[in-house]
Amino acid sequence: MKVWSEVKEEFEADGSLRDIYVEEIDPALWEVFIEGVRSSAYRHEFTHGGASIEIPYGLMEIKRLQEKDPTTLIIWLSDKVQVNCHFFIETEIELDISPRDIVGEHEYQVLIAFLKWVSSILKERVILTHENTQDQVILSVG
Repeated sequence: MKVWSEVKEEFEADGSLRDIYVEEIDPALWEVFIEGVRSSAYRHEFTHGGASIEIPYGLMEIKRLQEKDPTTLIIWLSDKVQVNCHFFIETEIELDISPRDIVGEHEYQVLIAFLKWVSSILKERVILTHENTQDQVILSVG
């Protein structure tokens, strides 16, 4: 795993986000992810049309909600670091994080712990990239 000094320039605020991907999955792994978040120690909030509601139990239920209004799952890795999941497609988990949240070694370690946690519950590779550039991998876990 890369140390903070090797990657800190990747988190310089440039107006774009950083993306976290778990690629080539199916709805069953989405359900493992959703249940993992629900039962984890991570504070989280699920919104539908801007209102907070209980996180649904499966991707198909979330997709039905999205027919009316957008949904977002916000996961706080710490008081200052959050990732957002928008449930774009069934075959890929994509979360985004603001590079402004990763300002030092501590926040970086919090992010690394989350990437490792996601990889461990899904038993899949997790990558961190620049926004919308899955081929520009900053970090890979699993």
